[in-house]
Amino acid sequence: MNAPNPVKSILIVESHNDAAFIHLLLNKLGVDAELSIVVEHLHKFLDESGEERRGKEAIGEKLKTVRRELEKKFSNVEKLGVILDFDFPHNWNKAKNLQLINTSIASAFGAQPTISEEGQFVTIDTLGLEAGYEGEIQVACFFTKDSSGEGNLDTLLLEIRANQAVEVPYADCLVLWRDCVNQSDSKLKVSPGTFRKIWLGNFLRSKAKELGKEGEKILKDFDDKQSEVISKLGPSVFDLEHDALNPLRDFLMLFKNTPNASK
Repeated sequence: MNAPNPVKSILIVESHNDAAFIHLLLNKLGVDAELSIVVEHLHKFLDESGEERRGKEAIGEKLKTVRRELEKKFSNVEKLGVILDFDFPHNWNKAKNLQLINTSIASAFGAQPTISEEGQFVTIDTLGLEAGYEGEIQVACFFTKDSSGEGNLDTLLLEIRANQAVEVPYADCLVLWRDCVNQSDSKLKVSPGTFRKIWLGNFLRSKAKELGKEGEKILKDFDDKQSEVISKLGPSVFDLEHDALNPLRDFLMLFKNTPNASK
């Protein structure tokens, strides 16, 4: 007979980069040393039909997967956290993000109490959802953003980059490309969000180069392995004590001391 899975909490994040960074913070906080937490990402997530979904568009299907796995794989789970990018007002805002979370929960678990704020736990009744599994789990969400109150993991990592005065030519030279494009007659312009994402990618590439042979392997499959740079060099290239991380740190600590859930 297989021993029960010790996992008590599941954190679902958008990308493998998010997962790598959350692991860094958990290690810094000592949370995963005290509790059994699994962090799962939505990068190239396959739904039941085998169709690939990514990021926010996959959260509903991912929650359905969690529901199906409650009895056999995650029978001891008590808490579930969903961490998605806040993103930018022209596409997303707080209300739209919360609506996505609540709609996804209802799709996976049926009619349930709704989450009205980040960091607010609600109790999801899982009674009868899977044969032989009876219980409930507490669910909360968080939207990753920088100190401006919007953005995503990319903008947050740029804000907390250590030694910002140190030049990174492989990434910094992108400023010339951005300005050239935006000042030209090109119909395609480089938005601030796009620029930050590309800059961060090039920054991580330059850091991978510092890993020698190991870095060369990462660079050969960078799109899928860039998270390894965050995992291996994160504490030295990002300021994990930065004040911009306070909201995310507070959320992660909820999985150490969970408040009473509302029903």
